[in-house]
Amino acid sequence: MGNELTSSIKVSELAKELKLDWDGPDLIIKRIDSLKSLKEGSLSFSKKIQPSPQLNKSILISPPGTEIGNGSIIQANNPRLVFAKALVLLSQLVGFKKFQEKPQIGNDVVISSSAFLGKGVVVGDRSLIGHNVVIHDGVNIGKDCVIKSNTIIGEAGFGFERDEMNEPIRLLHLGGVIIGNRVELGSLNSVCRGTIENTIIQDDVKTDDQVHIAHNCIIRKGALIAACVEISGGVDVGELTWIGPNSSIVQKIKIGKKSFIGIASNVTKPVNDGVSVAGNPARIIKKINDNI
Repeated sequence: MGNELTSSIKVSELAKELKLDWDGPDLIIKRIDSLKSLKEGSLSFSKKIQPSPQLNKSILISPPGTEIGNGSIIQANNPRLVFAKALVLLSQLVGFKKFQEKPQIGNDVVISSSAFLGKGVVVGDRSLIGHNVVIHDGVNIGKDCVIKSNTIIGEAGFGFERDEMNEPIRLLHLGGVIIGNRVELGSLNSVCRGTIENTIIQDDVKTDDQVHIAHNCIIRKGALIAACVEISGGVDVGELTWIGPNSSIVQKIKIGKKSFIGIASNVTKPVNDGVSVAGNPARIIKKINDNI
């Protein structure tokens, strides 16, 4: 929903507003998608030259030299910055679709009177929403979940790109948050909505108090996350993994399944399946379990 435009706009119109050259057919921009999910009418970006993109009649903000294929290219030396500017322009010129529906609440759900639920929110059967919880538009929460007091789900994450004057330009967050069944989020958690794709917390994940899960993360089934953990944007946490208190994980790191992150660890490199790491920076303290 949030990544769809309220009306379409031509590539030529957007390129003119951005004061940039473009090449290819003058396609219609209908929506924003990630590079891996391009559809006809999608706008996305790539920081690297794409040698032979499968654009599917979509539009890419990309460095000069990118081959067009069957799509269109807006040429940019700093594609992420231009993409951030493009989203701001699109929000001003045509706007993005917003949720309008009232929250859909399942059977036997308990919601504190001090909680706030935005438009288009879905809460599954038998879930509990605690005091002062804030759930923003379009968040989907499964069955038998517990969201403890003062937790915030679905706010925009921390995404900026500096322009030519070193002013930070906010990257609009158009994705959502999807939470599976039997998930428990502790008090004072924050779960950020995705930039384009969704932030996803799968079934049976449990978090302690004061945990931060940034935009675009995937927390896979049965992971346990202790107090005061910070998980940066785009991190993929494997099934049945344990993350110890006060740990921090750098952006876009993949944590394997059944791995163990020791207390106060600073994880800067990928962790393989079944490996235990600890320290700052985190290092292997136990080798892979051959039974995994």
